[in-house]
Amino acid sequence: MRILQLCTIVALYIFFASCKKELSRENTPGGIPSPGNDCSIATVTPYDSSSGRGYGSFHITTGANNLTNKIEWYDSTSGTVSYHADFTYVNDTMRINENEFFILDASGRIKELNTLENPLDTGSERYRYTYAYDADGHLYSKQLFLTAHNPNVPFFTYQYEWVNENLVRLEVKEGSGSKRLALSAELTYNDAKTVKDFLYFFPDAHELARYIFSVNAGKKSTKMLEKIVVKIYDSDGNEIKAYHTVYRDYKFSSDDYVTELYASGDIVDGLPLVEGRTKFEYHCK
Repeated sequence: MRILQLCTIVALYIFFASCKKELSRENTPGGIPSPGNDCSIATVTPYDSSSGRGYGSFHITTGANNLTNKIEWYDSTSGTVSYHADFTYVNDTMRINENEFFILDASGRIKELNTLENPLDTGSERYRYTYAYDADGHLYSKQLFLTAHNPNVPFFTYQYEWVNENLVRLEVKEGSGSKRLALSAELTYNDAKTVKDFLYFFPDAHELARYIFSVNAGKKSTKMLEKIVVKIYDSDGNEIKAYHTVYRDYKFSSDDYVTELYASGDIVDGLPLVEGRTKFEYHCK
């Protein structure tokens, strides 16, 4: 059975690759936030390292209780927004649109996502993801259900391993039958510096690519991500493909927020980082 986009770059391509001719915020001075202890990412700008041009800017607007109100991609060339989503909150539901919504737990973490195989195609298959956390607040398990296939038996199960507050390994297995291993990922870190409230490093989470800055998925890794290796396996358990991505040249604000880094290698589904330099700006309370 196919891996259901686990190794595609569709989610990120929609946002980044479609904006490669845009010149957006490339003259900003690195996006350094004011010193503070309560800051969140407000703008993400991927750059073409050879030309120095920005591919486009992703903006996150927050409101009461630091909840995201809106996300958008701004095309500075045409002066228009090429994509946006407005979030509404009712009780434990964080709604994106009529077809997509999150259910939150008592701590405000996502515990369920209802979406479509392709959110831009309302006729595509409906998916449901569930998320579970350990006693320390780390995401340790995820399940994907294809509601038309079997709403009660997961199609894939995901297990996350954390060591010293960093996500170090992921395994994806079929949810039924032989429960074969379909995908694995190894993450390595540079321990020289602790990063402050940066990114979720979930290499599998293409379903969260649009919303990764807008959701609470438990604790984040605390060190500088250096490398991700993702491996894909066939029905007999043989490795058939490997993806390698390296992260380097971190820059920090005076208060230890990451203001930019450089990625090289393969694009990872669950991370909003394309090959080249990415800069970050913050909103601080």
